[in-house]
Amino acid sequence: MVGTVWLVALFGIFSAAYSANYKCQGVARYGLTFYGMWSNMTHPNAFPFPSGHFSPLVGASHESAYSLWMSGMKASQGVKNVAEMGDSTVLEQEIMQRITSTKTAWKQIKSGNMAINGTESVMNIEVEVTKDFPYVSLVTMLVPSPDWFTGIMKVSLCDASSGTWMDSWTIDDLQPWDAGTDNGTTFMAANNPTMPPGYISIITTTAPPTDFMNLSSSAIPTLGKMMLVRQNKPTMNQCSGMYYYTVKFEAKWSQATHPKGFPSSAHFSPLVIATHSYKYKMWSDMTRASPGVEEVAEIGAEGTLYNEVDKMKKSGFVSNVYKTGTISTPGGYTSTKIMVQNMYSMVSLITMIAPSPDWFVGVDSYDLCGTNGWKEKVTMDLLPWDAGTENGQTYKLNNMATDPVDVIMRITPNSNSDIGAHANVTFATVTFTREEMTTTQATTTASAPGLSAGLFAILSVSLLAIMGVLY
Repeated sequence: MVGTVWLVALFGIFSAAYSANYKCQGVARYGLTFYGMWSNMTHPNAFPFPSGHFSPLVGASHESAYSLWMSGMKASQGVKNVAEMGDSTVLEQEIMQRITSTKTAWKQIKSGNMAINGTESVMNIEVEVTKDFPYVSLVTMLVPSPDWFTGIMKVSLCDASSGTWMDSWTIDDLQPWDAGTDNGTTFMAANNPTMPPGYISIITTTAPPTDFMNLSSSAIPTLGKMMLVRQNKPTMNQCSGMYYYTVKFEAKWSQATHPKGFPSSAHFSPLVIATHSYKYKMWSDMTRASPGVEEVAEIGAEGTLYNEVDKMKKSGFVSNVYKTGTISTPGGYTSTKIMVQNMYSMVSLITMIAPSPDWFVGVDSYDLCGTNGWKEKVTMDLLPWDAGTENGQTYKLNNMATDPVDVIMRITPNSNSDIGAHANVTFATVTFTREEMTTTQATTTASAPGLSAGLFAILSVSLLAIMGVLY
């Protein structure tokens, strides 16, 4: 009985790990190709020969709270104009408002200004998604038509089961949709506004009454397909074994280096350092700060971030997390040892520029594994970043929160903050120095990270037993 309970419990652990959902990290860039597959040959009696074509593709990458269009919702004025006239001017304005004001969309996507023939292909359409804006929606008019269109809605490029961006993704069944704004039933019907406007709905061979009813098939063949291929897939170096590195952080920020507004209580908060795989990012440019990063950047408290990193350690994305004490400036320094191994070759760290609204310095996912093996020594100059969570231009705490929250960005000389003109002057340096691996350290690499050899053996045997029961 005890053995059965143990196996059930262990199976639950592996099932939970397998079914966990994760956010993809950082920024991913894709090239989108649109393949038109709409003609009198593919859609006999459901193609406005010889003039059938698509309007330019228009859309955005966005978060889950935003819907460019969706079945059962009413079309916005922008979507209505695309669906009825192929004019994307208003829709582009709507998307820009979402990007700049409500911050629910990230980047606009557009294929250009030229119409797309029914069987034409358009390549290299730029698409950018981030961990906060992983969804893509697009729309294009079926021209001519009353208010019919095709496109994609809320396609996520993040594989939530693994926490990694998809290498490629194909949508191969683009169906026709009715925007619910025009009563026309044929491709060449004159505009006759639906009053009051209806809801967006899919067009089938039976409803609503359209030229697609004339197809001999029971289902409407695809009007086209879209393929997204990732352009910035990271290169993964392969290093084996385990090494220790000494991390030395040296404060450079001073009245002399950054004279404007230099505070009398200037210092850096305790460092939080993580060694991890490429699947994890503590922070990164153009993404929203986690609650832990926000807390470090605003008040220098590391507890929440430490817990966030530790949680990712349990998920297998992080190997170890380290903390140090505060660092005085100028001239202060701290030194600590970290361990990297195999897939956990990357290091990230962060510390607050204190006092400040939400400014920090740090390292984002630096890989200590190079093309020729583990790197021996690396020194970096650290420049200031803004976490995008609090307003304020001077070195002081307790400022108004940024609403809506912005993304992490480098502070540049164009900033009107106290850092301003000296934003490109080094605030601190960090040096990673590799130590020679001892015999004891080499032996340790034989065990799974975070598990004792005995426990690892028990889990392995138990997993084999489970597999035997399953198969």
